[in-house]
Amino acid sequence: MASRTMSSQFWKIPRSNAALVHQWSRRVHQPLPFILEEVNQRMVNRAQIMRPVEGGVVHQGWLHPSALLPVKTLFVGRAFSVFAPKAIDLPVAQVEQAAASFLAKLWPGRAAPKPSAAIPLSINSPLPLPNESQAMVWSPLWLHAAGDPGQCLSEWLRVLKPEGGVFFSCFGPDTGRELQAVAQVLGESLPDFADMHDLGDLMSKQGFSDPVMEMEKLTLTYSSPAKLLDDWRALSGNHLEPRQKGLRTPRQLEKALQGLEQLRNPETGRIPLTLELIYGHAWKVKRKPKTDVATVKISDIKGRKGSN
Repeated sequence: MASRTMSSQFWKIPRSNAALVHQWSRRVHQPLPFILEEVNQRMVNRAQIMRPVEGGVVHQGWLHPSALLPVKTLFVGRAFSVFAPKAIDLPVAQVEQAAASFLAKLWPGRAAPKPSAAIPLSINSPLPLPNESQAMVWSPLWLHAAGDPGQCLSEWLRVLKPEGGVFFSCFGPDTGRELQAVAQVLGESLPDFADMHDLGDLMSKQGFSDPVMEMEKLTLTYSSPAKLLDDWRALSGNHLEPRQKGLRTPRQLEKALQGLEQLRNPETGRIPLTLELIYGHAWKVKRKPKTDVATVKISDIKGRKGSN
């Protein structure tokens, strides 16, 4: 993917935040999608070595309550600020329940922890948190969907303490490449996904220190075109602006299914779908204050004489 100039309009095809909210609201009450569970667990595995400063954790990503538990276990004991387009109840992690049970034995009558709720926040709105108040930002499968990823990164940097970190995942440019021909038949557009170099450059531009980017590719296979399309809608769907509302007619659907059938592997009998996953993390470093005092070595002025 060719590098492009970073600007306030990061995407070639603008995202629709309203469509993204609608899709999330529909999916959040459905069973946890396999790929979100898998990516979240891979993030947790990679984050084992991260040691942010003391403080709270911000979760702003593709939220599903069931995917939040491993993250809360990883950062046990830290306060969580979970942001979502709409308020939803969040479960209490098992480690929190165990800690509460232990404390209840020490202090009889202590109330058990109650499920918390996600804080409603419209997309690309400022986080209602003070400057330099958080230790970690966690964001699974979100930046590729946000209308302005630069604004998200800027807000994350603002609320992070010095030596605080951000860890995110998103889709890369090869994601859904098998669907390009299908989209053309339907007169649709697929989202353009940024490569890891563009995202690393954007993080550096926003002020993060030495971003570390990783990429891996997964190939999902399906027995039927219909199941593949169902999973694609659950993973990404069409949140572009302007956008058409799904597959409009049975004839269009049939064309889409026929196009996908052409991709069936004759050896395995299954249809592939590529997912390029990008993982990124970076730290907020403490900048040394600038001074107007110039430092000069003694050796540089040795032998100089003042003027009479």
